[in-house]
Amino acid sequence: MSNVKKYIDKALLVLTGILIAVMSVLSVWQVLARYILNTPSTTSEEVIRMLLIWFALTSAAYVFGQQKHIAIVFVRDKLPMKGQIWLLRLSNIILLFVAIVLMIWGGIQVVNLTLTQAAPSTGMSMAFMYGALPVAGLFVVFYAIYNLITGNIISAEEGSEQL
Repeated sequence: MSNVKKYIDKALLVLTGILIAVMSVLSVWQVLARYILNTPSTTSEEVIRMLLIWFALTSAAYVFGQQKHIAIVFVRDKLPMKGQIWLLRLSNIILLFVAIVLMIWGGIQVVNLTLTQAAPSTGMSMAFMYGALPVAGLFVVFYAIYNLITGNIISAEEGSEQL
């Protein structure tokens, strides 16, 4: 299972790298088109917005998988190690439920509702933009299950620890 995680980590890194590179190029193009060519590009603005949503959600899934997300550790660090382990497992179970219900199931519902809606400038289906939600949800579910199965937790003092 750790090999699968390594491939998913690599795929998400490559995907987010490509997304940020394309957004950067389009942003430079947009500035050049607006201020040098005097022909603002509304299409690039819309594409950047869609790519930003994909970038944010896939990056968040990756960061969750690396357990580098923002966490309030004040209460957790006051607990003994067994309490920390229990709390981290509980948080993974809750996040698993949230990812399945809100991100995957809810995201699929939104995608279905927006299949016929087109973005005004590009004409792309709005389902493409909202499709980032269930896709990122799948990655979050994978990482939550991986953490629960392997017992992979992060402790403030010890770093990464296998249980």
